[in-house]
Amino acid sequence: MHKIYLERRCMIICSPWEQALSDPNSIEFHLGNNPDGITALVTMFETSETLARIFIPTDEVDATYKAFCSRFKEVNAAGGLVSNRREDVLLISRNGLWDLPKGHQEAGEDIKVTALREVQEETGVGELELRDLICITDHCYKRDGIWHLKHTWWYDMLYTDPVNLTPQRDEDITKAAWVARSGLSPYLKNTYPSIVPWSILRIRITINTLVQRKPIIQLSQCLIKRPCPPPLGLY
Repeated sequence: MHKIYLERRCMIICSPWEQALSDPNSIEFHLGNNPDGITALVTMFETSETLARIFIPTDEVDATYKAFCSRFKEVNAAGGLVSNRREDVLLISRNGLWDLPKGHQEAGEDIKVTALREVQEETGVGELELRDLICITDHCYKRDGIWHLKHTWWYDMLYTDPVNLTPQRDEDITKAAWVARSGLSPYLKNTYPSIVPWSILRIRITINTLVQRKPIIQLSQCLIKRPCPPPLGLY
């Protein structure tokens, strides 16, 4: 299954036997063999705000996803779910929504370096311990009349030293804050839906795991995982 977000809505490429398709409120879109069907789908989704989710059932999930990606200008980004020894989670506030720190991959840059650099730039923290790749999320947006598809690599990170957080205001980040896991609920209600399912799963890490600095076991088979991309050129 592949989920591609457009703001707070989602297009889901899945097998014809996906259980969610039994939902009577779900909307199915069959692409067939017409590549222009992808453009028609995105246009329909863009113009109809009442469509929250569209399922695209297919026997060739990965091939359909690849064809879908080819119709966009693809962009890579990376960020982190950062925890400290108290199990607090590092959040940023940008454009009125709470988010996890992330940003675009620079030319020739390894995606892991991107993740560390962006977290440091957007929050002011340093000396991060990079841990497992959690998942990769996709979302599309239109800029200057061109549709982009952003693939964001999310890494688990641990920060152990105290620091005064410094939000990157030239990136419209107004606040960076450590939030206790017990108090995350109101923040997750005012964030991007693409990060909510996996972040909720991931923050169920015990304090013993964090203190012992052991590799974290992957928590769910539903998380989409792909190999790290080669360094990109400018985009």
